Amino acid sequence: MPDNARSVIADDIAAMEMLLCRTLTNADTFVDEVIRYSLQVGGKRLRPMLLFLAGKTVGTIAEQHILAAASIELVHTATLIHDDILDGASVRRHLATFNVRWNAQIGVLAGDFLLTKALELIAQTDSLFAVRQLTAACKQTCEGELLQIGSAGGFEISFDDYLRIIGGKTAPLLACSAEIGAFFADADVSVTEKFRLFGQKIGLAFQIIDDVLDLVGKTDTAGKTLRTDLIHHKPTLPLILYLRDASEHERNDMLVRIRRDDFDGQTADEIVAHLTSAGSIAAARKTAQQLADEADELLAGIPGNAAAKQALSDMTRFVVSRQM
Repeated sequence: MPDNARSVIADDIAAMEMLLCRTLTNADTFVDEVIRYSLQVGGKRLRPMLLFLAGKTVGTIAEQHILAAASIELVHTATLIHDDILDGASVRRHLATFNVRWNAQIGVLAGDFLLTKALELIAQTDSLFAVRQLTAACKQTCEGELLQIGSAGGFEISFDDYLRIIGGKTAPLLACSAEIGAFFADADVSVTEKFRLFGQKIGLAFQIIDDVLDLVGKTDTAGKTLRTDLIHHKPTLPLILYLRDASEHERNDMLVRIRRDDFDGQTADEIVAHLTSAGSIAAARKTAQQLADEADELLAGIPGNAAAKQALSDMTRFVVSRQM
């Protein structure tokens, strides 16, 4: 994450971290150990940063921002825990996932516990708007996951269908974060809508880069289990673009490879090599960059704090250039 982005909102992030620590403290030793572990395997704080920077761009940070940021981060962490169970992942943030350190049952319950804590915090904002937007984002995220599971093996889906699927994954919480950040800074409706679209486009770009890094990333760098999309036959943009542009022979050969019952590491390496040489990896990155550029254009039309706006612009570049 860009250092200047963090520096602009360092005090706000620190206040949120203190709230998370208080919120996740439990009198029972075992429950306390399990729940506090989520602070270590949780996210990069991208969503709270987006929320705070949106707020600081158009106004000042209030207690409601802190509560909302912590709530959204808890929702995100819960989705990571549940995703690791669904994907059978063993590593997250260079640490054992919940389902490995304990088991899937504890992982499910830990994620559910975080969701209830998130509801407690967002309710404390006394804002029906914030509650509605966060619950809507949660619903969209669940729908996106179901759509992706339902599309497993459907590698020849259209680009628009792919965008519809990933539009319900990373994007809803990022859009919600930016929108709520502006809302609690008393921005008018047109500005909060621009921030929602800004977060949506960043979310789409983020997910496309996730697709790419799941293929070409290094486990040591990523700190999490990779190539789970291939293992679970999820249609991702590099594959969709390859199959769209390939010859009939190349397309059939790729479908045979990816649908093999004995799918292994060597097969995955062969698939990645084909996608790379065909330019499909580069094309997916280009699509992510276009979305980031569109997000920047939206940001340019919003007047406000120059330092906060620059930090948001730097975040768009981070999203498409990150290595995990």
